[in-house]
Amino acid sequence: MKTPGAVLLLLWLGLLVGAAESGDIDLLELKYLRSQVQDFESRLQVSEKKARNFETRLKASEDYIVNLQKRDEGMKVAFSLSLEQNEWRYSGPYNTGTTLIYKQVFLNIGNAYSPSSGYFTAPVRGVYDFSFYAYGEGNSDHMGAVLRVNKQTLVMAYGRIKEGYGDADASNGVSVLLEKGDEVDVYLPANHRVHDNNSHHSTFRGHLLFQM
Repeated sequence: MKTPGAVLLLLWLGLLVGAAESGDIDLLELKYLRSQVQDFESRLQVSEKKARNFETRLKASEDYIVNLQKRDEGMKVAFSLSLEQNEWRYSGPYNTGTTLIYKQVFLNIGNAYSPSSGYFTAPVRGVYDFSFYAYGEGNSDHMGAVLRVNKQTLVMAYGRIKEGYGDADASNGVSVLLEKGDEVDVYLPANHRVHDNNSHHSTFRGHLLFQM
């Protein structure tokens, strides 16, 4: 199919042919003009083909971006916790380590954190960001906690309470790639203690940065 621009050029060429037959234009000049028209039409077809290819690629890119936006908008994961609600309570020291169960849930979008088990379970494969803060007070105890993925130590927050009576605090955080179903918890090692009350000193939070 000829393009509109080419059709106009051919009409113009037809007028030139009529003029040549009537003697108003030289045949050599007509042949030259015809070759120019044909060359222009060829270049025009190439340009239009490139434009169609560009439109196809642009449409594919737009569809890809829309799909990414829909995917990210469809999965929102975030939680914010504190170890205790209103109680003044120590956790530890114990003879064996244990998972800390954060009872005060400020935020749990996506319900990926379980207040009964203390575990966060990744609902999708993606990069997540976690941070935790530990506070302790008492008599010459080790204060600290460990962030674990699938029960493997990732990072630790640690402090030593001075002899007599004192307090200590520490925090840590990390961004990590998780597979769907991976479990994250904050673990209290043996012979360590943390403390919390209604001021919410010992906290744990995290959120999904983006899916992979």
